[in-house]
Amino acid sequence: MRKLGIKVPPRSTKEIYGIAEKVRSVFQLNGPYVPIDNIYEVMPDLLTGFNYEILSKEEMGDDEGVTYPNKKLIHIREDVYEGACSGSGRDRFTMAHELGHLFLHTNVQFSRLNPAAPTKIYMDSEWQADTFASGFLIDATYLAKCYSIQDVVSMFGITKSAANCRLWK
Repeated sequence: MRKLGIKVPPRSTKEIYGIAEKVRSVFQLNGPYVPIDNIYEVMPDLLTGFNYEILSKEEMGDDEGVTYPNKKLIHIREDVYEGACSGSGRDRFTMAHELGHLFLHTNVQFSRLNPAAPTKIYMDSEWQADTFASGFLIDATYLAKCYSIQDVVSMFGITKSAANCRLWK
C-alpha cells in the first residue's frame, strides 16, 4: 500500500519534471549520474538558510527522511545517508525525494489526505516528491540512450522501481 502524503496544490508530471530539470541545471551536472551526497553538501552555498542534518535511527525511527520546507531543513537518517554515499539506488532516491519536498512544497498550504475520500494523485505530496526524484535523478537527455530498464538502473544509479517510475509517467 502506498504511503499517504499531504494534500497539496495540483502539479502535473510535466511541471514537476520541468522543476527538476531547472534544479539539475543549477548544479551544472555533467553526465547522467547525480552525486546526491555532494548536492546536499553544496546546497547551503546555493540556497540561503538551507541546512540538513544526519540523524541516528534512534532519533528518526522509521522515517528515512523528513523535510521541513518552510524551515529549509532536511533530516536524513544516518543509514540512508551512508547508503546514498556508497551508491544505494534506494537511498539515493530517498534523498532526491526529500529535495522534491523542499523545492515543491515551500510556502504551500497543506491539508491531510483522507483515506476514505479519494484525492487525485497529482495532489499528493508524496507522489509529487517521488516524481521530482525520478526527474532529478534521470535526465531525459541520457535516458534516450538507454535500451532497457537495466541500462537505466546502471546509468543513473537507481532501482528498477525508480526507473519504472520515470519510464511510465
